[in-house]
Amino acid sequence: MHLKLKTTNFNFLKTFNSGLFYFFYDPEPVRKIIIGGKPITLKFKQTGNQLIISYSEEIEKDKKTNLINRIKYCLGLEEDLSEFYNICKKDIILKNHLEKIRDTRVISAFSDFEALVGAIISQNNSYRNYRIQMHRVYEKLNFTREAYKEKNLCELKLGYKANYLLDLAKNFEKMELKNIHGIGNYSINLFNIFQKRDYNYFYMDCLTEKIMRENYKITENFEEASIKLWGKYRGLAEAYLQRFFEVK
Repeated sequence: MHLKLKTTNFNFLKTFNSGLFYFFYDPEPVRKIIIGGKPITLKFKQTGNQLIISYSEEIEKDKKTNLINRIKYCLGLEEDLSEFYNICKKDIILKNHLEKIRDTRVISAFSDFEALVGAIISQNNSYRNYRIQMHRVYEKLNFTREAYKEKNLCELKLGYKANYLLDLAKNFEKMELKNIHGIGNYSINLFNIFQKRDYNYFYMDCLTEKIMRENYKITENFEEASIKLWGKYRGLAEAYLQRFFEVK
């Protein structure tokens, strides 16, 4: 059983190998999801301009339509990034990585809850440790909100972030994100860039500051500088820059 999605200017394997933040957590392009309370394994591959997704269990027609739409969204299959590519051509750093950027996308989480879990776990964390910890969470809890209990989270050894995740599970969709313990401006901006795919957001962390200081010779007013450099695509530019400069 499989789905076939037509793609344009999209290279799945290149995207998968370029440095993932959400959706895929295994070494292979496989994702376990829950549909109608039933676990389903999705396996991805691309042939020509077709993205082929095999699925392990039968899926009802309406749920299959929802799944197709969700995959299209998460992989950014309907995004036109030609304007962003033009910005990259003129950028002193991104122009040197244009071939790595073309035909790739940032990938969104399968659910908003998953995205916020990732935003919390990424706080004060290296990319490598983030991926290790997210894989543990994915394997044990698979971003099923009801499974985020104190006992389960303690076993994952996430330190103080376990309390943040408990609060997230309790209050998700019940209150504004900014009022949930552990969700600050950093996490909200990350959420808007990667999950809502609104690239006009920007977040500051140690790596971004280092990149801007050392490579763009910017020493202050980083927010203002990001607008001048990348305009409404500043969050996307940041996502790619972090891929290129993060120690894997």
